[in-house]
Amino acid sequence: MATREELYAAVWSEPLRKLAERFQVSDSYLARVCDSLNVPRPNAGYWAKKDAGKAPPPPALPAALAGEPTEWQPGGGVLVRRSVPRAKRVTDRESKSERPKTHGLIQGAMGDFMKTRRLDEWWSYLKPYKRNLVDISASQTGLEHALTFANALFLALEAKGHRVNLINRYYGPVRRLALGTGEQPVEQKEYDPNDRSWSPKRLTVAHVDEHMVGLAPVEVAVPTLLRYVGNSTYVRDSDYVAPKGRIRHPDNTWTITRDCPTGRLRLVAYAPHCRVELFEHWQENGKSRLLSRLPDMVAGIEALGAKMPALVTQGDAQLGRERRQYEADQRKYAIRENKRRIEESTKQSQEQLDGLIRRWAEIKARSEFLDRLEQDIADLPESESAPLLGRLALARELIGPTDPMPHFRAWRAPAERYAPKHFEEEE
Repeated sequence: MATREELYAAVWSEPLRKLAERFQVSDSYLARVCDSLNVPRPNAGYWAKKDAGKAPPPPALPAALAGEPTEWQPGGGVLVRRSVPRAKRVTDRESKSERPKTHGLIQGAMGDFMKTRRLDEWWSYLKPYKRNLVDISASQTGLEHALTFANALFLALEAKGHRVNLINRYYGPVRRLALGTGEQPVEQKEYDPNDRSWSPKRLTVAHVDEHMVGLAPVEVAVPTLLRYVGNSTYVRDSDYVAPKGRIRHPDNTWTITRDCPTGRLRLVAYAPHCRVELFEHWQENGKSRLLSRLPDMVAGIEALGAKMPALVTQGDAQLGRERRQYEADQRKYAIRENKRRIEESTKQSQEQLDGLIRRWAEIKARSEFLDRLEQDIADLPESESAPLLGRLALARELIGPTDPMPHFRAWRAPAERYAPKHFEEEE
């Protein structure tokens, strides 16, 4: 396992190709690891300049932002699909148009989304096999529009200095806020076993003033009247044309209503903190497109980020109270369970001991009975006592050993059944 600091020191101490051989990976893969951990690496020609004594000093290792990975396990996966082409430094002589026009999270996303599970109907939303993708919910027909908008939004945010990346859903107290695909946003359950919709493995967030704002473009769906036209096919009822020549005998058809994607987008910006209920959304209506409202949305996301510090502080305080309450409840439960186990083990030991005493009393009574018989047999003539003594020996074998020690050794004391726990302050 290598931390960001260890990897940073390694990539600036020897060429990436040699370092990759030591890690038993390719140099291109190790470059992707550096990009995923936000570790700067030397440019082409750096080592030749260093040998000539003209290499510039290495850039400082930037601090890891909230939600970013901080270590890498050789042989494990990286958090980005591929290395993002590093843009050249824009000088006064260079045009800003030379900056990359495709954000790293959008590169290759079209192909990844199209590698989807089988869709039940044409109005179904895409369910790609890969889950390490940007948080977009769209149908096959609306995917290109959604990716185009997301790319423009991410580039606009980063132009304002707000980095956009993916973070693990299980990083700290974060959660993905889903507002459904309906015309009116409705907050969904964080985990619903009956929900078969696709959800990403990681959250898409923008870092605004060291706080994260979750981003989720969603294609809006509305209830649509569909008509069955045969061969397991449905079309919009407004697009249906009745076959000619069937006026006397109507065709076998019927209608149903389903939520169908409209191609219109909604951007949901939310606080990913699990105890902060804060979100904002922008939605396309009619001819209004979100691409034309990018400045307003960037300003709205910045305003959302400005509200985060106080709310996150309150959320952390609430989590702290919940954690302390949970720990107190767990302690009370442990104390009650400890007392119950002590009482149960004591009761079981008493019941076993009482059973041993009753068993010993029965054995002792039988032994005394046989001893009395032996005395009576001794007073009989030898002709009568011989067969009776044989029967007496058989009776003693049936009774077994009369020593109480083996029975007592089998007894288990309360502490042997359960080792009591000792709490400093019990109820």
